[in-house]
Amino acid sequence: MPAIGSRRGPTKGDQRERALLDAARLAFRARPIGQVTIDELAGAAGIARSGFYFYFESKQALLAALVDEVIGENDQEMAEWLASDGLDREALRLGLARALTRWKVDGRWLREAFLNPDPGPEVLHVRERLVTDGCTAFSRRVERDLRAGLTVNGDPDLLASMVLNLRSMTFATAFDNPAAHPDEVVVETLTDAILRLVYGATPGAGRPA
Repeated sequence: MPAIGSRRGPTKGDQRERALLDAARLAFRARPIGQVTIDELAGAAGIARSGFYFYFESKQALLAALVDEVIGENDQEMAEWLASDGLDREALRLGLARALTRWKVDGRWLREAFLNPDPGPEVLHVRERLVTDGCTAFSRRVERDLRAGLTVNGDPDLLASMVLNLRSMTFATAFDNPAAHPDEVVVETLTDAILRLVYGATPGAGRPA
């Protein structure tokens, strides 16, 4: 008789770690990370300060865990475009729109994690892995289209790195200056800029005035 499988629910430890991550995400949205204390994070998660250190060695380690979560979120946002071939402007535009929406909410700590030249060793390690993973996925897509003769002549890894840097800088600027340009204009312009960079052309879809 086959054994009956069971699905383990989240433990109290899992729930407390999740509570710390959620508390940090909210706190880091509101104030610079340096102004948020460990006591504040622990209290918001409903645990003692000593309990914080059971899950994370430092505030930077907690930020690194948040950055790690971005890897999965980014994969979901861009999955449709990364799985397709050719320009597929609409899939790229939708992925970038989702990413911009996330940046408009979490831009304060995303900027500190991704654009700060010295975010701390824990964050830097995760950031480098995120960039590497993102570049690898993008590069593989570019390589497919390069073999099909669809892209410009260029190193796929370098093109991927340039695109990711352009995206991060554009979103950080949109967060810092939300009134400068409508979100739709930012997304449409970034979409066309990426397609021109990689493919040397864009489809005939018009950009909003």
